[in-house]
Amino acid sequence: MKRSLFVFLFIAGMAVAGHGQTKRADIVKLLDISNTKMQAAQLFDLMMPSLKTIAPDAPVTFWTMFQSKLDMDSFVDLFIPVYDKYFTHDEIKGLIQFYESPIGKKLLAVTPLITQDSYGIGQAWGEKLARDIIEELIEQGYQ
Repeated sequence: MKRSLFVFLFIAGMAVAGHGQTKRADIVKLLDISNTKMQAAQLFDLMMPSLKTIAPDAPVTFWTMFQSKLDMDSFVDLFIPVYDKYFTHDEIKGLIQFYESPIGKKLLAVTPLITQDSYGIGQAWGEKLARDIIEELIEQGYQ
């Protein structure tokens, strides 16, 4: 009896461990087919001018090294526990199914364009907001 209980617990434990590995593999697949790495790289490219304003005196070699050391694979790997936390395995499978559908593929195709357009819109909006606030502060006597 003890032996059969041990065997049952061992097999159950292996099934749970295998389930976790399968979920992880599916998360990796989801991140791959949803172009997460490419989107992260695009975001870094869009952010580089803003990042450079943080350290305007940094030499050009710093920024060259910074960009050369951006490892999108290791960066995207950081997302795996986040997806694992917020999505069930069935939800991950559903997302994979969506991204493999025609509308999911279209979303993936236009997302870089949407991101680029949105970044420009957001930047212009933020600049206008800053100018408006500066004008308002000047009107109030701040210099």
